[in-house]
Amino acid sequence: MSKVVLISLDREIMCIGVRLLSACLRQAGHETRMIFLPLRGSRRQNGASCPNYPQVVLDDIVELCQDADLVGLSLMTNQFLRAVAVTEHLKRELTVPVIWGGVHPTVSPEGCLAYTDIVCIGEGEGALIELADRLVKGESYHDLQNLCFISGRKIVRNEVRPLIQDLDGVPFPDYSCQDHFFLDETVKRVRALDREALVNFSGERYRPTPDSRGLWYPIMTSRGCPYSCTYCCNSAYRQIYAGQRYLRWRSTENVVAELAEIRETVAPIDFVFFVDDNFTARSERKLEGFCALYWEEIGLPFFCQCSPLTISEAKMQALLDAGCYKIAMGVETASERVAEMYNRSHFHRQLRSAIACVERFRAQMPSSPAYQFIIDNPYETIEETIQTLELLLELPRPGDNPVFSLMLFPGTELYRQARKDGYLVNVMEQVYKKDWHKHSQPFFQLWLYLYKANLPTPLLRLLLNESLARLAEGKRVRMWLSKVLDFLMASFNSGRGCLIHLYRLWPLGRERI
Repeated sequence: MSKVVLISLDREIMCIGVRLLSACLRQAGHETRMIFLPLRGSRRQNGASCPNYPQVVLDDIVELCQDADLVGLSLMTNQFLRAVAVTEHLKRELTVPVIWGGVHPTVSPEGCLAYTDIVCIGEGEGALIELADRLVKGESYHDLQNLCFISGRKIVRNEVRPLIQDLDGVPFPDYSCQDHFFLDETVKRVRALDREALVNFSGERYRPTPDSRGLWYPIMTSRGCPYSCTYCCNSAYRQIYAGQRYLRWRSTENVVAELAEIRETVAPIDFVFFVDDNFTARSERKLEGFCALYWEEIGLPFFCQCSPLTISEAKMQALLDAGCYKIAMGVETASERVAEMYNRSHFHRQLRSAIACVERFRAQMPSSPAYQFIIDNPYETIEETIQTLELLLELPRPGDNPVFSLMLFPGTELYRQARKDGYLVNVMEQVYKKDWHKHSQPFFQLWLYLYKANLPTPLLRLLLNESLARLAEGKRVRMWLSKVLDFLMASFNSGRGCLIHLYRLWPLGRERI
């Protein structure tokens, strides 16, 4: 029996990935310990991402890994620098082997091997169990599928095993709170995670309200996505698993059983987050069947994501009848050319009708729908950015419509194209340290602050001007706008009244889940 320590670098502690791996390892007879290391409120420091943990926290992690046979870190690209910091500290203090897995190691394994001993590519359940089996027997793992490592001076990348097709055969995530730990930022130390702390933890996304008595629970009913957007990791995963059925679904009964078990054995659930890439990719018949059983057996309010190609009036009605509280849709861009670059031309053609479909049900929804946008694309012109923001202004307000800065994730088609065309010259600054909430052009960043502050739409339309945007590209104006933004952000972080707090004054207000 091996002892495996699994470390999550996510901003939440309700992390499905590492909890599934822990459940699989325990089912196979191994011991696990989980450490959750959220760094809330640490997105920016002096204009750059702030990835580091305090020394005392790194020492706590080492202490919890002293008796481990294997340490595993799960990470995405925006957690890369934190993974490096944790791994380097472990390597200085211990001799335990370290394996990285998750989206970033899967799409960029060679780069990760500069810091870790082993990389797991793709789905890791089977690979991690076999690796734990080999370690306890003292046997070599060099022939195991999905693993990537350095042997001598050569990088060895083994073939991947087939995707798990029977998702009902995967055990439910481990929420036992047995040998679970988390970074408590109130005391800046790693401490035991019990059920009370689990329920009361207020994350960036899964945050209970003051009157909550239960969990805000994330759950996946599928794996994969039916599409291959050029900026998304799913396009890279599809290449790794070419020829296999990529989009897979759990049975409705299996999903309902997980929610029922969590309510009975862990804590009450107040709200459910269906975190599938595209919850409405089911057929109308299957979605209606899912919603009917969910409402009958669970009956809790929930959030889900749809796409312009997979939403319809029948699906909207089924969702609302089952207790859908909020729905999100990826709009991304209003530009036909940019949509084609994203491999989303088919989305673009259905965009207006899909938005209209959702809006017909707005009055029935407890919370306004969220439409998600992407700008700050190095290939995008000022006119195209304005075109997208004009579409944003057409949507009813108030609303929670996030506008993200395009992230050029390693392994994606858009990343490779940007490297080739010279738009991506400093990966550390442009990728690993980039904040997807911050636009590279101060003019558009300031406009977005004013939008979020709920300035009246006519005033925002007046400011959304191509001539002003081009004027703002000048060095002096750009410098002045950057100082304004720094002042607004400092005022916001310190709680002082400033322009960003206009949402308190305007009657529109702001709405969140």
